[in-house]
Amino acid sequence: MTQFPLLSAIIAVPLIGALIALIMPRRAAWGWGIAIAVIGLGLSLAVIPLFSSSTTGFQLAESQPWLPELGVTYTLGVDGLSVFLLGLNALLTLVALIASPADLARGERSRGYVALMLALSGAMQGVFLATNLFLFYIFWELMLVPAYLLVGMFGGPRRTYAAIKFVLYTAAGSLLMLIGIIWVGVVTTSAANIPFSLDLSTLLAKGVPAYAQPVLFFAFMAAFAVKAGLFPLHNWAPDAYTQAPAPVAVMVAGVMAKTAVYAMLRFVLPLFPKAAIQYFPLIGTLAVIGILYFAAQALVSNDIKRLLAYVSLSHMSVIILAIFAMNQQGIQGAILQMINHGVIIAALFLIAGAVEERVNARRLTEFGGLATRLPWLATAFMIASLAALGLPGLSSFAGEFLAFLGAFHASPVYGAVATLVVIPAAWYMLRFFQGMMQGPTPEKGPVAEALLAGGAVASGPGAPARRRAERRGSGAIRDLGWREALALLPLIALMFYLGVAPNTVTARTEATTNQIVIGLNTAQSLLMPPENVHLSAPGRP
Repeated sequence: MTQFPLLSAIIAVPLIGALIALIMPRRAAWGWGIAIAVIGLGLSLAVIPLFSSSTTGFQLAESQPWLPELGVTYTLGVDGLSVFLLGLNALLTLVALIASPADLARGERSRGYVALMLALSGAMQGVFLATNLFLFYIFWELMLVPAYLLVGMFGGPRRTYAAIKFVLYTAAGSLLMLIGIIWVGVVTTSAANIPFSLDLSTLLAKGVPAYAQPVLFFAFMAAFAVKAGLFPLHNWAPDAYTQAPAPVAVMVAGVMAKTAVYAMLRFVLPLFPKAAIQYFPLIGTLAVIGILYFAAQALVSNDIKRLLAYVSLSHMSVIILAIFAMNQQGIQGAILQMINHGVIIAALFLIAGAVEERVNARRLTEFGGLATRLPWLATAFMIASLAALGLPGLSSFAGEFLAFLGAFHASPVYGAVATLVVIPAAWYMLRFFQGMMQGPTPEKGPVAEALLAGGAVASGPGAPARRRAERRGSGAIRDLGWREALALLPLIALMFYLGVAPNTVTARTEATTNQIVIGLNTAQSLLMPPENVHLSAPGRP
């Protein structure tokens, strides 16, 4: 245990900062939020050099008694699953606050907005660090409150519908998980004849009885599958992502969705390995359906934010399939893709939000010809689009390669079908980029009006009218501002860096993932005759 409670500080700084933001002068709240986010990012990055990549188990652990008679303790720890997710959350919090439009950052409700963003960030840090199941549940539920309010208070015209739908879906799953948390503590400690405990290390050491694993598996997966958007429990996500302001969508799609797949690795596979192996065909089938179905939806979506929602869900389904491949390659690929997806989808939502703010339009058919007027924004858009479709040299390539390799090891059929997504992925990302930035300039509609006002076109058919509009126009459509550039720059840099040095992540996660795979191999050896055990592919049915 370190003298300075670093992990507690990572959680406490944004939560305390959120409370103080509520009582600050309105014009100072945004700057305060930026300062708190910078401190939070520094604390999260400080964990990485202190983390030993060769050590299994939780590091930098903190533990204090809380309600010991109820099995509840305040225990925190970090391992290969969470060490980079802490930094991702802190970075995207800073990025989202920097890129927040003026009406959110300095408007009448700026204090509430900043406070809710910081509270959401702090709660998600707690999710990544809690090693007591009940403490995890507290942070899991706590993060839903600011997310609901951010969508419901600051979202689009259908924000109330989207927020309520989000809460109803997630609350139902969370209730089942709470029942499962209590039950797993009861059955495990009773079978081991020890005092009731919800400490994860204790439960893993004793092992959950095999007879209880199937029911508990579904109790936990109910919460995690909904939050991750696993088909067919995804229905809340397109509405929430579409109605949320772009910075809020960055937090929800970029980080909150990762809390669910992280929890699958943290709790579902280690606690219920036999059930995970047993139900691999079910989860694998749903994941493969989701990969292709969401890609098809992205191909036909006309609303640019809804298109991104389906892009995000398709990529999340790849991560779920890789997790339930239950082998080293798949789990390593899943962790790497959590980071890659968070960075890429954050950049794409910020770009979509920046374009929407300039032209007040979201329908893809209304766009065209923006690259000549917004060259820097178009450049960032192109890089993020190429990263999203998995271009070699950019971040997604290595993660998707490992994820699909793991899927092939677990099931050649699932692997082969899942990799078909590369075709629609290239199609929908090129359609997205070219539809907005290339092609002919629209003759009418909000994009045409914005371009006319900015003088984007001064020749060709209708040129006299365009020149007259230019002379009358007072607000030329602008390229990237300094705040938007500052927000996008670290994301673009990470796309390149993780594309050429993915081992930065995989080297530090290998010991943890290997420990998970060993547990799954042990569980499989108990389920199958020795001659049928596949140690390199524990997910194979």
